[in-house]
Amino acid sequence: MSRAIWLISLIVLFGCAVNPVTQRQEFLIFSEGYEIRLGREAQRSVLLRFGRYTDQALQGYVSEVGQRIATLSHRPHLAYRFTVTDSSVLNAMALPGGFIYVNRGLLAYLNSEAQLAGVLGHEIGHVAARHGIKHYQAALGAQLLSIGVAALTESRGLVLGTNLLLEAILKGYSRRDEYQADELGMLYMYRAGYDPSEMVKFLMILQGLERREPNLVEQLFSSHPLTSDRVARAKTYAAELGGRRRGLSVGRDRYLRHLDGMVFGPGKMEGVIEGRRFRNRHFRYELKAPRGWSLRRGERIGSVEAVHPSGNLRCQAIPLQLQRPLSPYELAQQVERGSGLQRLWSSRVLLGGLHGLKVDYVAGRIRARIAYLVRGRTGFILCCSAPRGLFPLAEAPFEGFLRSFRSLSPEEAEGIP
Repeated sequence: MSRAIWLISLIVLFGCAVNPVTQRQEFLIFSEGYEIRLGREAQRSVLLRFGRYTDQALQGYVSEVGQRIATLSHRPHLAYRFTVTDSSVLNAMALPGGFIYVNRGLLAYLNSEAQLAGVLGHEIGHVAARHGIKHYQAALGAQLLSIGVAALTESRGLVLGTNLLLEAILKGYSRRDEYQADELGMLYMYRAGYDPSEMVKFLMILQGLERREPNLVEQLFSSHPLTSDRVARAKTYAAELGGRRRGLSVGRDRYLRHLDGMVFGPGKMEGVIEGRRFRNRHFRYELKAPRGWSLRRGERIGSVEAVHPSGNLRCQAIPLQLQRPLSPYELAQQVERGSGLQRLWSSRVLLGGLHGLKVDYVAGRIRARIAYLVRGRTGFILCCSAPRGLFPLAEAPFEGFLRSFRSLSPEEAEGIP
């Protein structure tokens, strides 16, 4: 089937949908029901990656503000869910169907309830305009072309989907989507009685952080690009809205009262970096970066990444909460399935008190060495990678990284801050 015929078939089969915000017709493969199912399925992956913050009072407060905004959005009928994640990283995200997450690390840099309303309104704007599902649909294009219309069902898409969805959203929206989400967020917060200029103040705080501490906002800006034009647009729109009405709420004291006692900085699930050493209390492990390498927390909760100064060599440790006990061989099979990794060789290994499997792979121009370890229902993936031509020179530091891994006893882990 030619690509043109394939596209025509899709249009006939699925039709067009009206965008709730613009009221324009647009080509969308998936129904609203599927959008909600996809978001619900991806929830578990988000919480495994970032963790849920345990303060129920704070969860309730954020949800209360979020629901107030959501009822005034272009899709008020959705059952929105708001969750504070236990991550110190400055970020927030929205899954299709109304599943919205804000990291406690971002909450620490907000100064008022109005700014919280603006952040939540921005994420609700992504949901209202269906940015997430459109982003996912674009990322799914190659897979759809390969399986064809006959094999395309919503259940098949769901199988392909939640990891692809998360990666698509975390990679970031377009500037156009960000502009629209900013305007929608400020419109919704204004409708709820909040001062939209507070959202502009928050964007300016982020601009200042980008200059002083770029690493702090790197992940947020990768998924929500901040440009001077975006800030200027926000200022103009906020002034337009603010001029229509007096007595808009800021809610600084109320917000700060709810944040009283919140953990600031890395939590026990994120781990502690001490020079070259990384220790994690929750997943009970430690390791060291090779000499001269930088060490930083990874995107997934509890993970860590060591990077050579050149940026060409890197090692990662990724802990996983397994649904059921697996052998290292089964864990390797799960990673390899559909990954495009070509196995070169494998051998048994003993690292840090755990028996596992060590495998060398190639994938395009990259060669990787991965160790798979399992302790009960906790899995560990230790991955070191380099361009193929540099791999022989990198083997020594790679092996040093792998052999620095140590599984900690509960008593040892208790001593970690």
